[in-house]
Amino acid sequence: MYILIFKLYTTKKLYIMKKLLMGFLSLLSYCLLGQLGNVGINTVTPGSTLEINGSLSAHYRLVSADYNMSITDYYVAYNGSSVGTITLPAATVAYPAQGHIKGRTYYIKNTGSFNVIITANGSELIDNQTGLPVSSIGLGQGWFVMLISNGATGGVVTWEAVVINPTTSINTIISMSSNSTYNLPSTANFNSGIPQVLPFTAGEVQVNQGSTASWDAANNRFVINETGIYELDALSYFGAGGTTGTSSYIGVNLGITKNGIGAANVIAGTRANIGQAVAGAGNTPVSFHCLVNLTAGDVIHLTMYRGAFDSATGTVQSQAPAGVSEARHFSLKKL
Repeated sequence: MYILIFKLYTTKKLYIMKKLLMGFLSLLSYCLLGQLGNVGINTVTPGSTLEINGSLSAHYRLVSADYNMSITDYYVAYNGSSVGTITLPAATVAYPAQGHIKGRTYYIKNTGSFNVIITANGSELIDNQTGLPVSSIGLGQGWFVMLISNGATGGVVTWEAVVINPTTSINTIISMSSNSTYNLPSTANFNSGIPQVLPFTAGEVQVNQGSTASWDAANNRFVINETGIYELDALSYFGAGGTTGTSSYIGVNLGITKNGIGAANVIAGTRANIGQAVAGAGNTPVSFHCLVNLTAGDVIHLTMYRGAFDSATGTVQSQAPAGVSEARHFSLKKL
């Protein structure tokens, strides 16, 4: 009986020691894993800080209007019925302070037919790979951007951007031409130096999908999607019922306006001084070629108006002369 009790005691003692040893080994393994800093999901041998041996699901959001991104966002798709704006969250504190957003990543794609502007918060800036940092970048149809916070705050670069344009083989962005005669709605406004917008119809416009600018047919204007230097070419034939004044000629301006159609919004163009007899009897070409610095979100109009000297009488029109099929054209591309 004593022998039996001794064996039971010995067996229990060995069992307890085995449990303690297993616990110690488990604790040691945990400590070693903690020292390595690796965490594995569906794997016992993670080779990275975080290794997921399987699928990963993150938040997907579809928006159709202006939207402010937040900590709950990851992938945002824009499919609005007009040009929209997506605003990035503010970096309130710099790394390594508590609450920083260094390393936070967002993915944004334009899945619709209208442009979307991605805007940094406040004075923060975006490094968009080309030129100086910008406060916003534009995404055309089908464009995609990945944004990563670098942990900075304030009026410096806070976001690194990788922009993917699905169509990059052709550099020309938008071109349009019209053989239709356009009578300006107001000769009085033309004579007063108020820029008159020269329109185009949707069928006359060619736009590369995913381009750095797009055409807003409803308002007869370009919308700039990407900041940079743009090359513009324009031509319009000018005609009028006649002219009146003492200078014997009229100065006609053909130009572009930015973010408005007033004379103060004109940023480039040319003037043609046309004699009275020619102005009243024929259609005279006025054209220009220029390079301008444009920012994402800018809107551009092609305009014509009286710049100096005599005034026009009767109807002012953009009309092709006999033997010419094109009354006006306008093209734009980013260099």
